[in-house]
Amino acid sequence: MENDIYEQAYALKDALKKDPRIVYVNQCEEKMNDSPEVMALAYQKDLAASRYAELLNIYPEDSEEIRNARLNLQKAKMALESHPLVRNYLKAYVEVRDLYFVMNDKLFSFIYPHLCPQGEK
Repeated sequence: MENDIYEQAYALKDALKKDPRIVYVNQCEEKMNDSPEVMALAYQKDLAASRYAELLNIYPEDSEEIRNARLNLQKAKMALESHPLVRNYLKAYVEVRDLYFVMNDKLFSFIYPHLCPQGEK
């Protein structure tokens, strides 16, 4: 019986590797990570996030410094998320995430019914 479970788990793993949604999201991620433009935008976003966090330790949340840092972070995030490679990745990621939600519900709802929406019947 235990071998059956392992075999089924490996079969699921192999099926997921071949699933076109997962193949596509991996291709999108690779293109995104290979893009100097995307990496530069990600770096700018990280700098803005670090600066915002740093200023939160110094100034009150309603200060002008915090408002400016938050605006800069929002702009940096928007610039990154607006890049075509990132948009493609995010769209593909949503489809894979939805697949994983369905799998989670099917595989684990009987174990953790309070964590899976379909399990609460």
